[in-house]
Amino acid sequence: MTEGYDQILEVVAENPGTTFEEITEMATDHSITDTNISDLISEAVSNDDLLEFDGRYWVMRTGKYRFHRYDHPET
Repeated sequence: MTEGYDQILEVVAENPGTTFEEITEMATDHSITDTNISDLISEAVSNDDLLEFDGRYWVMRTGKYRFHRYDHPET
């Protein structure tokens, strides 16, 4: 993966449920220099690293974003 790809995952992990426009704005705040953010997001969705629903994005709980146990409040 590229550095920009990992940085986009970090931005979305820190801000779940963000829109593409919000991700683009936050990318500049996080010094992401890759200008193909839409390609990075599309690749992340294709790789099942991001979930897109209703125009908003979430990081899938895999790898370093996975919790060690289910964290639902009713468990």
